[in-house]
Amino acid sequence: MKKLTLTLALSLCANFAIFAEDDIKASAERGKAVFMQTCMACHQPTGLGIPGAFPPFDGSEYVQGDTKRLVALVIKGYMGPIEVKGQKFNNILIAVDTQFPMLKENAKLADVLNYVRTAWSNKADKAITPEFIQKVRDEFKDRTTPWNAEDLAKAFPAK
Repeated sequence: MKKLTLTLALSLCANFAIFAEDDIKASAERGKAVFMQTCMACHQPTGLGIPGAFPPFDGSEYVQGDTKRLVALVIKGYMGPIEVKGQKFNNILIAVDTQFPMLKENAKLADVLNYVRTAWSNKADKAITPEFIQKVRDEFKDRTTPWNAEDLAKAFPAK
């Protein structure tokens, strides 16, 4: 009986690990279609962006770095100079749910971000959840302006 209980417990743990891994994969798959409707024109199907205009997502320190910073950046937008992967950009990212009302839904935004974080050379293994997005929305609800480089550095210091 003890051996059967242990075997069952190990099986459940293994299945949980598979489901947890599949969550980001399923979310990313849903997010790909939304990305193609929203982000693709500027950041390109390749994730390489448009040099000098729109930064790359593929291999970006903003995509692969602090997930809270990534969520805060897309929900509040960004204005001014920024360096991504050693390239300089000076443009504006309007808060995504202003540009694309469908991204007001935390689940859709999570799906898009999970796609971006797992596409191309990006290798995230832990999903951003709708609950996490809501937590970040709540934390920065009083922010009324887009981020800039100085504000991001203060709010999300390098580790």
